[in-house]
Amino acid sequence: MTPFSPEYWVAQLAPDPGVNYAVTVWRVSAIPSDQFQRWNRRNTVLREALREATANGDTRRMQSLSQELNCLNSSFVEKVLPRARAGSALMRADGLHDALRTDGGVLGYELGHAAVHVLLRLTDERGVEQHIASWRAAAPEVFDGVECILQSCTAEEATQWQKQHRGESKSVPETGEAPFRHTTVLGHETADVLLPTEGKVMLDATLGGGGHSELLLRKGASVWGIDRDPTACAAARKRLASYGNRMHVLEGCFANVQELLHHEGVKSIDGIVADLGISSPQVDTPLRGFSFLSEGPLDMRMDPRSPLCASDIVNDATEEEIASILYRYGEERAAHAIARRIVQHRAISPITTTTRLADIICSVLPRRSKRHPATRSFQALRIAVNDELKQLEILLKDGFSLLRSGGRFAVITFHSLEDRTVKRFFEHVSRPELDRPEWPAPRPNPDYAARIITRKPIIPGAEELATNPRARSAKLRVLEKL
Repeated sequence: MTPFSPEYWVAQLAPDPGVNYAVTVWRVSAIPSDQFQRWNRRNTVLREALREATANGDTRRMQSLSQELNCLNSSFVEKVLPRARAGSALMRADGLHDALRTDGGVLGYELGHAAVHVLLRLTDERGVEQHIASWRAAAPEVFDGVECILQSCTAEEATQWQKQHRGESKSVPETGEAPFRHTTVLGHETADVLLPTEGKVMLDATLGGGGHSELLLRKGASVWGIDRDPTACAAARKRLASYGNRMHVLEGCFANVQELLHHEGVKSIDGIVADLGISSPQVDTPLRGFSFLSEGPLDMRMDPRSPLCASDIVNDATEEEIASILYRYGEERAAHAIARRIVQHRAISPITTTTRLADIICSVLPRRSKRHPATRSFQALRIAVNDELKQLEILLKDGFSLLRSGGRFAVITFHSLEDRTVKRFFEHVSRPELDRPEWPAPRPNPDYAARIITRKPIIPGAEELATNPRARSAKLRVLEKL
């Protein structure tokens, strides 16, 4: 094993039918100090409150605080530690390996680049602290400047972990995600309007499963594809491998399009396609937390490594901030009432699942039509988590500057906020003159550099809608650089 690569070991023990424990040991110096301080302050406050509630015999308060503490620690382990700096001595200590392998309560452990994750079953009279103390004694150099996070887990969760690491359970990918299969929306219409030919260089700013890219590649063009979802990038690489060096996959956010392409030596391109919104695999994978139709963690991150998820907003933002997000990004008229109800419920216990949030919203907005009452709110949270509109504005501006003369920019939108942003940009750069009421006469537009190809947006036909109902709100707008 190399010094910083993940490795695991699984014991031949069965989890306890009651409570098992997940212990995470991590080095404080491996993460930014501000992130540690935020976690440490909140962790200390919750533990003090839990001790007080325990002393007072307040069972309801104890349960609420325990859930909140578990949510805080889970968020830290899942979001912060994976981005910690490599180079920790944790996985290089033979003493720690030996201590974990010989500990009769260890069900298994996994060594990351900056943390050790241990599954523990209490098999004797020793408590968790005594087990950790024995590891510390075996490898004291490892435990200098580290913190430990302790979380309970069920026997089922521990057993599943063991099966996955022994290779016995491969029906679900390790990421917990479904295979990435996405139906391309307005595919041929987009490919035709971009005029791809041999020798042209195209950008697929929202690579997804690679459907639009493949249509451009079939017509001879070379394509650079960008996506911030690593699962999508992996799927597209596999799907488009046969096109060789005409297909290039870049992992990143399309708001960084100039930086990403310039780093690869690409200074200009002949066409851009951006298929906005979320993909079907993201919606259909409960663990991604985009959908209210099935239970999953309240996540909604397009890039699973991003620091902010939907549960952070729902549980940490003020009532006014939540209401503002729901109204601004979801155009939800009941934003204030929903925000008030969210704050009331999170005071009892953190809101961590999609179905619980959907139920809270439904308690404010009873269902009266085919549209689910949570639709607008979930859209708003998703846009806020991924900063979609701001990043779209950057893509439009920077992507347009990359286009060669005669190059075309095709954007597919799925809701009014996206479409309004695209329409305004297209109209602005295609208008020779600007006029305002306070001006005596129109003035030349310094940004005028394009003409609109689609005066009315292209929408899916009946045949496409029959096979892909999710395309019903799609609109394709196209611009050409002069």
